[in-house]
Amino acid sequence: MTHYCGVEVTVIPVADSLQYALRWQDQSIILHDGFFSKISPDTPYASSVHLPERIVQTTTIGLEGILMLYGIEQIQATPQKIETHVDLFAGIFFMLTRWEESIGGDKDLHGRFPASRALLVKEGYILRPVVDEYAALMRSWLLAIGYPVPEPTSQYKVLPTCDVDMPYFWRTRSLWKTLGGKFKKHFNPLQTFRDYKQYKSVLAGSTTDPYDRYDYFMDLAESADLRFQFNFIGGGTTRYEGHYDIADPLIRALLQKIITRGHSVGLHPSYDAFDTPEMILKEKLSVEKNAEVLLTSSRQHYLRFIVPDTWRHLEAAGITDDSTLGYAAEPGFRCGTCKPFPVFDIQQRKTLNLTEHPLLIMDVSLRMYKNLSIEQSIALCQKIRDQVIKHQGELVFLWHNSSLSEIDDWAGWERVPEYLLQKHSSE
Repeated sequence: MTHYCGVEVTVIPVADSLQYALRWQDQSIILHDGFFSKISPDTPYASSVHLPERIVQTTTIGLEGILMLYGIEQIQATPQKIETHVDLFAGIFFMLTRWEESIGGDKDLHGRFPASRALLVKEGYILRPVVDEYAALMRSWLLAIGYPVPEPTSQYKVLPTCDVDMPYFWRTRSLWKTLGGKFKKHFNPLQTFRDYKQYKSVLAGSTTDPYDRYDYFMDLAESADLRFQFNFIGGGTTRYEGHYDIADPLIRALLQKIITRGHSVGLHPSYDAFDTPEMILKEKLSVEKNAEVLLTSSRQHYLRFIVPDTWRHLEAAGITDDSTLGYAAEPGFRCGTCKPFPVFDIQQRKTLNLTEHPLLIMDVSLRMYKNLSIEQSIALCQKIRDQVIKHQGELVFLWHNSSLSEIDDWAGWERVPEYLLQKHSSE
């Protein structure tokens, strides 16, 4: 209520109550409980027994077509009282805590909770910000009973980000390994000779490295009066990182250029760090030392995440803002919202000193997971963007610098981030 509607509430527990009663003067809103009354203090929230059976798109007048996760589609309304059997609070708790993802089950290739297992994806509603719709409905109910709801303070904005997995194609990688990798793809000795010439030209400074698109990113953001966040890796030993050393003078110069231009640097914990708090802290300190700034923001490498453990590890390392929570395989609203929200630890049953900024769009999700064309990607981005504008939220998107090169079939894809950044104020 406070976070999404700007309404202060005083919580008064009532023993054995099976409903929530929001009272103001002689008016009230009653919501029947469909979740918490079934859980004892010693019972974990996260259990397959408590999962929603299905999602129902409501048709009853007064429910505004919301997606019902818990309860019964019933509502009675008078000028003094609105009473419903739809449990909005349980639905919000389900979406924001992501407790669904802490239940054991199959993982994907990178050990992540698969998007295909998520209820919102299975039912075809990943493009609906369920929580934001609930908040809008609650706000309308408060206004209907005459409560002086304050005007919303949030405004639509774009948060462009770049995870720097491979900062340069030629300048920080093994020449022979890079040439060999390209040769395996095109199997053309003449092209390998051309590749070697490009390598020499890049090192001589007469040609820009294919992955060096940082000025383009910053120019693009600045033209919209925005700033990019660049997330850097500070360690790791798997084959999924190791493309650069954060202490390399070339990388340190890049860090300083980003900071000097007024853009920000965040942490990109390495592949195995999501479940290893010591690694997160060590890598954070390493990036801080070489960037000469305090880091407070992060996103996990490969979006690897365990609910709620990774959140807890980030808080312990001093991270206050994370933007990992988006599915690699499905753009949209993994957390049911396009607004930043305080994280709740479902195991320790407390709110952490950490804010999640849900990731809504990622480059590889569009081209590699969804197999979309550039035009199809822009159309999907427009659907997501329209929802974010409607709810005055944050459009957090991720575009890798390597996805702005013409290598690996990325030619022309700059049209997508250009679309996302072309307008950043609500209409």
